[in-house]
Amino acid sequence: MILNRGHLRNRPSTVWLSPVSKTGRVRWCAGLALLALFLAANGARAQAPPRDGKNRQSRPNKQGRASKSPGENIEPQAAFAKFPDWVVSVAFSPDSKTLAAGSYGVVKLIDVVEKQELAVLAEPRGFVKAVKFSADGKILVTGSYQSLLMWDVATKKVIRTLKGHTGYVTSVAFSPDEKTLASASDDETVRLWDAASGEPRGVLKDFQQPALAIAYSPRGDLLAVATGDADRPTKKGSARLFDVAGNLLWVLAGHDRIVSAVAFSPDGGTLATGSADETIKLWNTASGKEIRELEGHSRPVNSLAYLPEGKWLFSVCGGRSEGGNVLKLWNLEKGKDVVTVPAHEGPINQLALSPDSRLLATASLDKSVKVWEVAAFLAAAGETRPAASDSEIEIVPEAPALPEPVDQKSATATFAFAVTRPVEVPSTLKQIRVGIIGLDTSHAVAFTQVLNNPEARENVAGCRVVAAYPQGSRDIKSSTERVPEYTLKVKELGVEIVDSIEELLTRVDVVLLESNDGRPHLEQVLPVLKAGKPVFIDKPIAGSLVDAVAIFEMARHYEVPIFSASSLRYTAGAQAIRAGKIGEVKGCDTYSPCSLEATHPDLFWYGIHGVETLFTVMGTGCESVTRVSTPGIDLATGVWQGGRVGTFRGIRTPEGGGVAGYGGTVFGTKGIEQIGSYAGYEPLVIEIVGFFRTGKPPVAEKETLEIYAFMEAADESKRQGGKPVTLESVLAKARQAAQKNLK
Repeated sequence: MILNRGHLRNRPSTVWLSPVSKTGRVRWCAGLALLALFLAANGARAQAPPRDGKNRQSRPNKQGRASKSPGENIEPQAAFAKFPDWVVSVAFSPDSKTLAAGSYGVVKLIDVVEKQELAVLAEPRGFVKAVKFSADGKILVTGSYQSLLMWDVATKKVIRTLKGHTGYVTSVAFSPDEKTLASASDDETVRLWDAASGEPRGVLKDFQQPALAIAYSPRGDLLAVATGDADRPTKKGSARLFDVAGNLLWVLAGHDRIVSAVAFSPDGGTLATGSADETIKLWNTASGKEIRELEGHSRPVNSLAYLPEGKWLFSVCGGRSEGGNVLKLWNLEKGKDVVTVPAHEGPINQLALSPDSRLLATASLDKSVKVWEVAAFLAAAGETRPAASDSEIEIVPEAPALPEPVDQKSATATFAFAVTRPVEVPSTLKQIRVGIIGLDTSHAVAFTQVLNNPEARENVAGCRVVAAYPQGSRDIKSSTERVPEYTLKVKELGVEIVDSIEELLTRVDVVLLESNDGRPHLEQVLPVLKAGKPVFIDKPIAGSLVDAVAIFEMARHYEVPIFSASSLRYTAGAQAIRAGKIGEVKGCDTYSPCSLEATHPDLFWYGIHGVETLFTVMGTGCESVTRVSTPGIDLATGVWQGGRVGTFRGIRTPEGGGVAGYGGTVFGTKGIEQIGSYAGYEPLVIEIVGFFRTGKPPVAEKETLEIYAFMEAADESKRQGGKPVTLESVLAKARQAAQKNLK
């Protein structure tokens, strides 16, 4: 619910006091008059019938009673009601333990673990309509009328006042690299500030409407702004997308009334917008086109939040009309609201998801904040999360196979959990014919499902798998047994099966080398390179460091671009950290399953996933590796230039190593961050399509070879009883052998 400017700007603090004198009666009556004006302006959108004439209230069942929603009996974990007035903003600290909530003249800091109030920060400039913690939790930014303050959380003192806005500050957001602070205002501007110094960096204007909400994309390359005028709630609003230079990319005009909420999907490819027209819309950020409209609210939609998995979206609503103040969970694969909770007695103005994605907070005009357990909503929706440590929540697929991809029949509403680089999408896409070598891995089926989906999003549209050569591994049983099943599956997706790589190359423009066995990759890729076809080589790039070097040498000789990566590289958390979310990375501890295959170096077969995650956040520059190995685990410790240290823990057995999940902890100059959960193949497919379109590999040869040199050095360290082994030594040996083999 967007608070009306004219009412809140000059609202007297005595409006809600009982009149005790003539003067008091005058003030009281004036307050009622102002409230009436406020409700008339803000409630018009809720009072008016829906634009399509549909009744979005709960439908009665056969007995004439409203049908119950799953989760209707969900209760909050905690409720905090001692606020002086409406609660209009809420935000969690980075450690998910402290909640900041803004009301009239105050911000309260609440310990959500101990369920107690920690402090009250006084803000005399009216309602605190925006609150946000910095990534390290040391700074709290608050926004109210013509006031933007930066507080030292430890001392509870204002350390910086940012001047420039001439109206209420409605929303604030830090860029993922924490270098820029953005603030929106009903003065119809968005201002950008240096987050460290508070110096102004620029102003976005010409909205011709108040800016009501802002959000950065996970990668930080886009800024979304929601606009609309609460004084004229039936006038159409819009959302706008800007690049980091402040250039307007898209005006997302589709809502019938003001747009009051914006939220990016975890991969940054979709923007969700909420409106007073009681709908949520999903937009493709690459094309600016509407993907889907979500209907189910019967009041204005005021705030949105994605869960990290990407398929779940929370929303809250509330307006003038009585009731309908609900908290909803949406399944975006189905495009339906699957859980509805009557959360507050008054309109719900804002929600916030805790960084660990375990808790949800809602702020309401009933003068309360409530904290909810996310797991309760997922359980009501028939979804469960695996047990996790206190520091993180992980999706834990079983080794040795990564999780199967989601059903792509609804791919227009399915969003994978990752951040990918922007891919240029031509207005008219040329059809790129894709061929697959090797049908002994589930990746071949998963990639085909994404690419051959008739409703594929534009960042993968225009690429289609048309032919496949099934032969992969010749002697690894777990691979050869899969070929018949996967061959049938890709045939059902419209793929022609051919008898040789040579025949495949006559039918395609580009190649996915998917053989699960890395040993034949050099042999399989040579005819592709000779034919001049760009190729993605799935993990492991080869069955030895020698062959990995040779493949890059041959690609260079034939002047053909190649690219190799694990899908774990494109986890959203890893990409955000690589982009500077927590400053310079000083160290990292990653983990993944690490089953062994006798035909490959120990970490090549499955440890590659965790090692690639390690290099995604640490970057290149590793100098030496030391390895400790037991039947249950491997622990490889790398020392980078400048003394940075990164470790990879490979888990083989529950008895020796515990649960085998994917993730890690990263230590930066601005904070400590969990990498987060693995959530599918689509982000990698998006990168592959971008590579096929541009011919530019998103991962440099140097980084890929250093990853495999790290794993080879770990093997050599094991052979030497745990002694440190330099990457330079194993690379030099491999280059020499590769040159000899290629002669």
